[in-house]
Amino acid sequence: MDLGKSQAVKQQRKKLHIPSTVQADTLFNFMTELEYLTNILKLKMVSPRYCIEDVRYLKLEGIKKLAFPMRCFCDINLHRLKEHLYWYGYYGIAFSKEWGMRAGIQPLQYVNEDSYLRKDYSLAFKSATKTKVVSNDIKQMKSYLIYQLMYLKPYSGGFQRRVNEGEKQKNIIKCFADECEWRFVPDVTSIGYRQIYYKFADVNSFTFNEINKSLEGNKKVSLAFEYSDIKYLIVKTREDFQRLLLEIEGILSIEEQKELISKIIIWDESEGDF
Repeated sequence: MDLGKSQAVKQQRKKLHIPSTVQADTLFNFMTELEYLTNILKLKMVSPRYCIEDVRYLKLEGIKKLAFPMRCFCDINLHRLKEHLYWYGYYGIAFSKEWGMRAGIQPLQYVNEDSYLRKDYSLAFKSATKTKVVSNDIKQMKSYLIYQLMYLKPYSGGFQRRVNEGEKQKNIIKCFADECEWRFVPDVTSIGYRQIYYKFADVNSFTFNEINKSLEGNKKVSLAFEYSDIKYLIVKTREDFQRLLLEIEGILSIEEQKELISKIIIWDESEGDF
């Protein structure tokens, strides 16, 4: 076979997207307010936010919580939307999984706290952070362990949620593996921010809010998309639908408006169809 042709075939195979036969071939991102969805559409990008993760299940000495920038997606099937919307909000945007994989979005690994994997990881993390030897190998090991940490999640754990409107948030035990979560975790050190916070004495929720505002729409650390990349838009009510139409009328061409409108699901009117 001609060498050039062989290389072309290999390149084609590498780029070929293989859809799952079990999970949805779609990545959903949900939110609690319509405003968040309209901002995403206006900016044509999905921006990361610092989120606090409970990492006590990893038993890392002196570290109970971490905060790092991410954007969460899930590849659940449409008939499982109801449960997910209940937990994470009735507004959403969905992209093709092929788009997400090209953009570097990565599925999480769910960890059994009693597994050998967790025990080995905890031991490796402790060894790497305790060693006083400074070498490129040790630096690379530390970097890898920290990077991997941002793509781990316990199989189950506590989740803060208001069960009924007006009530205080309650800590509910949830099976996180049901989320089928994928994450986009950009390198924010390139724009002058710390990648991970684990000591919270010098940072508070106000500080994170301010940082998150500055990340919104930042092209260097956000996921840019075209309207053609969108598979679905989800809103809760007919009123939300009308408000969304008013928003996109001012920023989109007629053809773009038609394309997006055809992708909108009004949940209150469609729930029984899934």
